[in-house]
Amino acid sequence: MARTVKQAAEAFKKYDARTTKKMAEYNREGGSVRKPVRTTAGASTGDKYDRAKFIYRKAAQALSAGHPLTDKSGTPTPAAMQFKRWGAKTPKTKADLQELKALGERLKARYKPKD
Repeated sequence: MARTVKQAAEAFKKYDARTTKKMAEYNREGGSVRKPVRTTAGASTGDKYDRAKFIYRKAAQALSAGHPLTDKSGTPTPAAMQFKRWGAKTPKTKADLQELKALGERLKARYKPKD
């Protein structure tokens, strides 16, 4: 059964809140997980580079590990929703992952810090 846009938005909101809470707990215990850069408007070049690295790394990881992008009901899995947290589109197919990986590579080249 396909979900409505409202149901999808609510599911993402729950996923985002749960993930943010887990990140905060991990950081309180001494970890250092970075908050997602959701938009490039007003973001520093370093933030944009970090976003590009994340998109590239996670797309490559999902491709190589063969992570499922949707469950049986067509709902995006956490492996797919993590891209939305960083302001990228939610992939539905392996081709979408290839596009995200290529996007990450282009953005990394554009925002690479000067040595």
